[in-house]
Amino acid sequence: MAMLKKALGKGLKALIPDEGFSSDPKQEVHEPLLDGVVGSLPVEKIRANPFQPRKTFDETALEELKNSIIENGVIQPVTVCRDGEGYQLISGERRLRAVTQAGFKFIPAYIIDAHEDSSKLELALIENIQREDLNAIEVALALKSLTTKCSLTQDEIAQKVGKNRSTVSNFLRLLKLPMAIQDSIRNREISSGHARALINLPGEQQQLKVWKQILARQLSVRQTEALVNGMFRDQEKQVPGKPEDRSPQLGLIETRLRDRFATKVKIIEKRAGKGEIHIQYFSPDDLERILDIVGD
Repeated sequence: MAMLKKALGKGLKALIPDEGFSSDPKQEVHEPLLDGVVGSLPVEKIRANPFQPRKTFDETALEELKNSIIENGVIQPVTVCRDGEGYQLISGERRLRAVTQAGFKFIPAYIIDAHEDSSKLELALIENIQREDLNAIEVALALKSLTTKCSLTQDEIAQKVGKNRSTVSNFLRLLKLPMAIQDSIRNREISSGHARALINLPGEQQQLKVWKQILARQLSVRQTEALVNGMFRDQEKQVPGKPEDRSPQLGLIETRLRDRFATKVKIIEKRAGKGEIHIQYFSPDDLERILDIVGD
């Protein structure tokens, strides 16, 4: 096992041969002269990324990463771009912090060509969005920055980050939730699945009410969706003049459509087997999300 760990620490050198590369952050080597190659850089020459979407760093996880680097070396290089006489970090802040805490002077880095702040921002956000350890609010804020600071449309963002447009839209909708719920997502008290169910409720009061029930009763995502759908059904029962003699099958179809579109759906039965389907939306983005689902 020890030999395997050491081999993993040297894996990048075998995959990307370069005279200036070393996975060992204790080993001094020459800095690479060309962009697009991997080399070991002095930690002191790398500036932190001002566009980092991650706002919180788990200290326990950071300590574990530091210990792993001490034992195995840095298996995956950070990504940087040239910045004056030094470098600016594009992605890999946790690895840079861990190497610094371990007291090492060098870190393997992949150097890319990015000169404009807008390019650095776009690269940093896109690269970090791909990481699985960001919480949903951090991803949502990064996506929002791509729309506001990089002037990208949701279609362009979806293409760049490799996600469906509806997925991008769903992340952005999370930022409309009350701040208490957003903090709960950041702290991983509830998942993005819980949040997507909450966002379909029409007001903050109802959203906060259901959120408190999720925490108190430790509801799963499915249980939360059932609770929200039940609230929609209760609201429908209060509508005066609602026909009680319609086909039970229509009720089942309504439930299927409600689950599919994650919003309120109403089927109005008319004569001769004809009728209407009403799908409710709460914002232009919500309408775009529904249209994306219809187009799937």
